[in-house]
Amino acid sequence: MKDRLSVEIGRLREEMVEIARSIHENPEIGYKEYESSKKLVDLLVRNGFDVTRGIAGMETAFIACYPEHSAGPTVAFIAEYDALSGLGHGCAHNLIGTAGAGAAVGLSKVFGELRGRIAVVGCPAEEAGVDGAGGKVKLVESGCFDGIDAAICFHPMPLTTVGGETTALIGLEFEFLGKAVHAAGNPWDGINALDGVLQTFNAVNALRQHVRDDIRIHGIVTHGGDAPNIVPERAAARFFIRSSNSEALKDTVDKVKRCAQGAAMATGATLNINVFNNLYESMRSNATIAEAVSRNLERAGLRIEGRKKGRGSTDFGNVSRVVPSCELAVRLGDRIFPHTREFLHASNSEEGFRVMMLGAEIMAQTAMDLFAAPELLEKAKKEFRTEPG
Repeated sequence: MKDRLSVEIGRLREEMVEIARSIHENPEIGYKEYESSKKLVDLLVRNGFDVTRGIAGMETAFIACYPEHSAGPTVAFIAEYDALSGLGHGCAHNLIGTAGAGAAVGLSKVFGELRGRIAVVGCPAEEAGVDGAGGKVKLVESGCFDGIDAAICFHPMPLTTVGGETTALIGLEFEFLGKAVHAAGNPWDGINALDGVLQTFNAVNALRQHVRDDIRIHGIVTHGGDAPNIVPERAAARFFIRSSNSEALKDTVDKVKRCAQGAAMATGATLNINVFNNLYESMRSNATIAEAVSRNLERAGLRIEGRKKGRGSTDFGNVSRVVPSCELAVRLGDRIFPHTREFLHASNSEEGFRVMMLGAEIMAQTAMDLFAAPELLEKAKKEFRTEPG
């Protein structure tokens, strides 16, 4: 059956490459992936999948199932298709979304006597930074994963690996409101909102020497005033805070907030604090599913090159907290990293498409294992229930 599955996925190559190219050449940021999601939905509909669009209150989210109704477990492929703001598909989501849909379609062609349902969950806004980013957070909170027994995701990466670690992340925005006056005429009557932002950065920089080694705090100024001759009435900054430890993350968030509160007190500005990026949980990789992925990786002639222990974050971590989950990473290029121009170009290259097809095949074969061996899926579920997160 796996040989037949490989043939069926191979037959999809031309169509999958066309979709991946089109998504790459027309990048859409989070919650605006109208054409990108449509191309994946169209592929699934053409191949007999029942698709529900606009789930969890997000226009570009969807869930596709095959067959529509079936007894047995549901295994989901995760599809991401949003682009980075200013860098397009520098994280190769054009390959990720297409691989997820292709894996599902290929598996449906040989589903035969297997019991259960194949699902594709279309997930908007994985890339942090867009207001309210974290489409999977909303999908989890709305119960979209309640009927799913296992989830598998694929990502091109600088090395080939299975499972691994990511950091938890949250995004905070600090908005300072002051009083505008003429900067040369009567500056003593003003309240400088930009000073609030600058003092926040100074305090955060001082804080860095007193946090755990795994903590990362990084920010930008998003508004610094309107003209040099006007004391800034409004200024704002955004920070990401990350940690591999959820309790440490919570503690650091409180400390960073105090940095901004102290800056507001020192300058006399009014401070508003907003969470602009949903909380991304650290990833909890299921070892049982990871073993199955690894066997299929070896079957494809690849080998695991190391363990993922990244400082990056993904809302797939939230999925892994509610469903047995595993991420497959396949090396793209020679030591090039996501969120770079080099990765952007590689995600629209023949090498990128080769990696995409490998990802689709390995994911589909792993899902086949879970459908064909109920004891394997039950072992994964037991691990999920009993192992500490």
